[in-house]
Amino acid sequence: MGTLFVDKLDPQSGTSLEIGSSGDTMTVPSGATLTIAGTINASSGTATGFGESNTPAFSVYRSSSQSIANDTATKIQFNAENYDTDNAFDSSTNYRFTVPSGKGGKYFFTARARSSNFTSVAAVLTSYINGSSKIVTSITNSAADGSGYHTVTSTWSMTLADSDYVEMYYKHNNGSTQNIQGDSGAWGLTAFAGFRISS
Repeated sequence: MGTLFVDKLDPQSGTSLEIGSSGDTMTVPSGATLTIAGTINASSGTATGFGESNTPAFSVYRSSSQSIANDTATKIQFNAENYDTDNAFDSSTNYRFTVPSGKGGKYFFTARARSSNFTSVAAVLTSYINGSSKIVTSITNSAADGSGYHTVTSTWSMTLADSDYVEMYYKHNNGSTQNIQGDSGAWGLTAFAGFRISS
């Protein structure tokens, strides 16, 4: 094996430059820098190590209504999944996202909960991190006539470590039990999604 020292490689006029053959692996060693000012086209191969994969990623929702007792912070049981790239969301027992081993980093989340015949003065959607309340979002109702639908949403970004877990809780002051909506055919009514932004 030899070393070729050049300053620039150009293809012949009207042709494309090909480096390596099918099955070969091209390696940029540790300590070296590969700067790309153009476009990476991986349509017929695989380009790895460029940017972030944004996984783990998940999108879950309620497939049916869930009863929430008055003035009681209650965990939303997201029991159906659109996708869950790393099997990191438990949609059957704990209803939570847990950061897999080696996947700590900066994460983006969004959640929403929709109530029907809303007669509460307020509704609160809260993210719990490792069992503690962290991100609180609320709405107030100026016309509590019970005739419409109300949705409270929350969007946030935070740094999580391996094994950290995230859950969503809902609370209202309706005076009696109130339902948050779910529908197997309309997964956006009460839903929760997130993905890793970077390490």
